[in-house]
Amino acid sequence: LSKGANPAEAVLDLVSRDTTSIEEVTKVLDSWEIGGKSKEMATVSGGEADLPHPPSSVTAGGAMSTLHVFKRQMRLAFTDPLQYGGRMFIIPQIIAFFGLVYVASHESNQKQVPFRLFYMWWVLALPACISITTLIGTNRDTFSVIYEIRSGMYKAFSYVISTTIVQIPMLILLSALTLVVSFGIGGWPFDNFVTSVLVFSMNLMVFDSIAQLLAVLFTNPVIGMLCYLGYWSSSIVFCGLVFRGGDVIWPFRLFYYTLPLKWVFNAVGYDVYTPGVFSGAAACAAGSAVTLADGTAMTCSSAGYYCEGAATSFGCWGRTGSQVLSTLNLSYESLTEEDERVFDALILLVMIVVLKLGYIFILWTKVSATDSPQKVKPIDKNWKKVGARVTQDE
Repeated sequence: LSKGANPAEAVLDLVSRDTTSIEEVTKVLDSWEIGGKSKEMATVSGGEADLPHPPSSVTAGGAMSTLHVFKRQMRLAFTDPLQYGGRMFIIPQIIAFFGLVYVASHESNQKQVPFRLFYMWWVLALPACISITTLIGTNRDTFSVIYEIRSGMYKAFSYVISTTIVQIPMLILLSALTLVVSFGIGGWPFDNFVTSVLVFSMNLMVFDSIAQLLAVLFTNPVIGMLCYLGYWSSSIVFCGLVFRGGDVIWPFRLFYYTLPLKWVFNAVGYDVYTPGVFSGAAACAAGSAVTLADGTAMTCSSAGYYCEGAATSFGCWGRTGSQVLSTLNLSYESLTEEDERVFDALILLVMIVVLKLGYIFILWTKVSATDSPQKVKPIDKNWKKVGARVTQDE
């Protein structure tokens, strides 16, 4: 544009040659006045004609709007890498890298028991961090979603339900791709692979839900990302592997029970260790006499196993998976030999429901807080068109 040019008139010059000169504009206006359409419109706007109203469009119901939003979200799930595609590509590679670092842990012996636990820690903790991409994508889409909800295209619950329905199969698929790598490289028994996938997918949904909540809670995505990283890192610290939850003072001990990784470690730990048998330890009857290979006589401990050549009892974890978990529980409180997978899954489900309800509430609050459209003021009769400009009579 040249200096001092009117942007509106410049655009009109580009798109409509009829508004370029005063003569052309006058010709268009005169043609409109001569035609009968202008008089008909004036009569209708003045309320002098009793013309039938056009049929109103039928507003889609909740189920129909949910279906439309579901189709859109499903299409985005396959086309937008921030949704799931990027994670499905990068997370298995990261897990494979750490699997090669801990490749020796695939051996089921006493020496590799703690290293198998450390590899499981990476497998369960790292993918949740990468779920931060959900926050970025959701924050990006929030502006258009709020506008569409206010425009009556669909309801807030329709959007949340649709995204949740898409989340379930996509996160299960992501969990399966991640765990098939860890189970294969880590030498974990596939006996409980299905239950591990289900629990791990629920863990990812918890982190995806907190990402969605933070995405609508904060307009600035950087603030939401910092809060998400704080939530993720706190979950790692209070998972029961860094320190015992019972040793933490109140009220900070609440983090141990209200953050998800503690419950995931217990469930997946049971799946990974329970079916296995670990060499280097032998079963014995508690209290019975045992003679080691070097001729040393000893009494079998109450744990029901002993280890040949173990310099200390710390390196002797157990023969069966249950015995190993019982020994690990002495140091890592979140692991137990009891089968608590159903209870752990229910806790994760409650977290998901609470976060989804919070997401709906914050989203609806954002929609309600937006300024409502105002009525357009009628044009003053003293205003008239002159050429391509609008002026007011003196």
